Order: sequence, then structure tokens, then C-alpha cells
Amino acid sequence: MSIPESAVTPAEMQAWAAIFETSNTVQYAADRELRGTVGLSLAQFEILARIGEGADAARRMTDIADELTVSRSGLTYQVGQLEQRGLVERRPAAADERSVMAHLTPAGRDCLAEGIPGYVRLVREMLFDRISAEDLATVTRILGSVRTELRTQPKRSTFRTHAPGGNATTPRP
Repeated sequence: MSIPESAVTPAEMQAWAAIFETSNTVQYAADRELRGTVGLSLAQFEILARIGEGADAARRMTDIADELTVSRSGLTYQVGQLEQRGLVERRPAAADERSVMAHLTPAGRDCLAEGIPGYVRLVREMLFDRISAEDLATVTRILGSVRTELRTQPKRSTFRTHAPGGNATTPRP
């Protein structure tokens, strides 16, 4: 199968393949690590980590969805799973009762504390130990710039997953 000339250059395809495969490989290993140590998927653990970073270990659900580039419904499902395990509680936001805040419970804090060492070790061994400090700074600068630009796009959490009429990319009002 040939790639149309206007699509990507061979160098661009190699770069994309390297980013994609590396990311998938590390994420798969991290998911297995976290399922083995704390019984959570990588996605669920990342949600806990984002909540834990918030003031008073709480974050607005929409902000978490935007940061993790997941749909609101997908985040709601995952937080529901975490809530059933007693790791998270959802409450209306004090300043805006239309918003929902996710709060870590003491068990959620314990789960983070238990999972972080293995997660960090794995990411260090699989990724950071293989990159020089200079290359890490370059990758961070380049991808940080791209990430900043992409954050100006409409947030994924604002798009419907199954809009009427088959248009799945209509932003929500």
C-alpha cells in the first residue's frame, strides 16, 4: 500500500511510529504494573493522580476529562468504578453547583501511595533511563510546544460521541 505524497514524508512516518509505539508500549506495561499492584487500570490510576494533584485532593470532573483527553461520559464511568471501590467521592462544587467535583477518599490516597513507586520505577526504566538529559529537554520542548498548541483546539470532552444524524464531532453548547 502506498502512502499519498501529500500525506506524510517517510521521516514524518518514522517519527510518528516511534512516538506511537513507544507510548503504547510504556502505557501497556504501566497498565499491567498497576493492575498487578493496586488493581486499577492505567486510566483509572491517572484519574486518581489528577484528583490527588488538586487543591484538597479534589478536581472538577470536566477539568480531569479535558486534561486526560477523554469524553465526559467515559470519565463518569471510570470515576463511578473508582467510587464503587471507595477511592473517590463525587460532590457538587461549592462555587458552581452545576459542576461536579471528584474527591479522593483516604483509601484513594493510600492506593496512590501504593501504586506510585512501581509506576514511576517502570516509566523510569522503560523511558527516562534510555534518554539523555539533553534529548529529554529537546523532546519536552518540542512536544510541550505541540501540546500547548493542541490545547487551543476544542476539548474532547465537549464533543458528543454519538450525535443525532451521525455527526460525532459536533461540540456541545
